[in-house]
Amino acid sequence: MAAIGLRLAGCLLCALRIAAGGNEFEAVTPRDNIQTANAEGKCHLANLFLHSLADDDGAAQPIDVRPVAGQMQAFEATLDYRMAGFHIQATATPRDACQVSEMSTAATMLDPGDSTLAEIYVTAKQEGTSFKTLRYLVNVSRLSGSETELGHVAVSGAYFVPGWKPENKQYTAFLNLEEDLVKFNCIKLDNGQAVKMTAEVEYAGTHIQARRLQTLSEAPSESKTVGEAQRVNSMLMTTLDVGHSRVVQLQVTSADRSRAGNYYFTVQRPPCAEERRFFDGRSRMCTDICNEGFYGSSATGRCTRCLDSHCAVCEGRNCTLCFDKYELQNGACVLRGAGSGMALVSQVESGVASYAQKHQTMMVILGGALCVIASACAASVFCAQGSIKRRPRLLQEDEDEMQDFSYREDSDRP
Repeated sequence: MAAIGLRLAGCLLCALRIAAGGNEFEAVTPRDNIQTANAEGKCHLANLFLHSLADDDGAAQPIDVRPVAGQMQAFEATLDYRMAGFHIQATATPRDACQVSEMSTAATMLDPGDSTLAEIYVTAKQEGTSFKTLRYLVNVSRLSGSETELGHVAVSGAYFVPGWKPENKQYTAFLNLEEDLVKFNCIKLDNGQAVKMTAEVEYAGTHIQARRLQTLSEAPSESKTVGEAQRVNSMLMTTLDVGHSRVVQLQVTSADRSRAGNYYFTVQRPPCAEERRFFDGRSRMCTDICNEGFYGSSATGRCTRCLDSHCAVCEGRNCTLCFDKYELQNGACVLRGAGSGMALVSQVESGVASYAQKHQTMMVILGGALCVIASACAASVFCAQGSIKRRPRLLQEDEDEMQDFSYREDSDRP
């Protein structure tokens, strides 16, 4: 698999030359571009590649390389917690005359929190030339996995007080008036970190006087990273009305999930001036009169759309003027000429409601009558069953009396 690395652009590379009377590893002044260096025929490091070890699928991750301030031939790189090691590759230019003579081509393993120093030597291909060997140093370290700091945070269209530093945990963000969204652009210190945003309920007013000390862009203003980026920019968003403030919390969980840290941002958005006290979201400007179909909401301080989409002028929920081809009826905008039809529909609805109300009483009376009839029928059936059951007992009593009478009659005979 082709190595994944970071190419050093000519304007950021440190081309080297031998200064008169200098030692073997003395650096030269930076070149404007590679072509100038090639024209002069001076050997220097042209490309520097660092990438993590390949995973089971053969994929490797790029590792950022940063020049060390004040040192022309020194660089530094930081591995994520999940990167167990790295590979390094480099080339020298001009290629027909220069070469990388000494450099470790094997994988270098690092424990979490450890670091190592990699050396790269650039020499001339032909012996006997006046060019002396140049040495480059790359300090490579690996994160421990317990870091809860972020590499960089910025809010689009806002500035922080105090200015951003990873170790500071509390900030006040002053948002520009025209920004409806609060966009947090975060660059993690470790790609394995997890960032979660929690926004509290906004409240009216701003309690801190704005001091424009520093304006930050969405990325570091002077990034020293060259080539493919190791760190990925992530965005988290919330909203904020004009003249309101909101506290936003960014919770950072470490790559090894052992720790969590919090950043707090009090985001403030200025209100519109009193003479133009409503914010128009379309033009992103303050105005005293909202466009057609919108009304000025004193609660939010912005132009809010009317509830009726055909309403041109409204006051809250009440429409006072409709667009062309529509007319106002009972507080709603209907097509012009469709009023009779709407009235007919209203009459039909009223008739149905009146019919149901009138017949509701009749239905109740009819239901009561049916209940009475059902009760009477049940009582008649019960009475009939009772009379049928008593009749056999009367016959039995008559037969007993007849038998007694016959017995007495027989006993009276001589």
